[in-house]
Amino acid sequence: MNTVEKLQNILSQVINIPSDSISSQMRLIGEYAELDSMGIMTLLMEIEQEFSVDINDIDLSMETFASFDSLQRSVESAINLPLTA
Repeated sequence: MNTVEKLQNILSQVINIPSDSISSQMRLIGEYAELDSMGIMTLLMEIEQEFSVDINDIDLSMETFASFDSLQRSVESAINLPLTA
């Protein structure tokens, strides 16, 4: 399973939608009630565990959580993988 698939699975569990319905341009903040402060913390803890990254290595700005693509790029940056196009 690649980074995108893993991240889709994590996000799908947090916001309760099928992982195959998550696209790169999907908007996050303000679109899903589950992504309140507790939801974001849950998401970050799951990312931290799945990718073995420190939460402090992920950009915690609002821009990071604006879309799936921006979240993916932040996670990939934190785990030092090349960014996908």
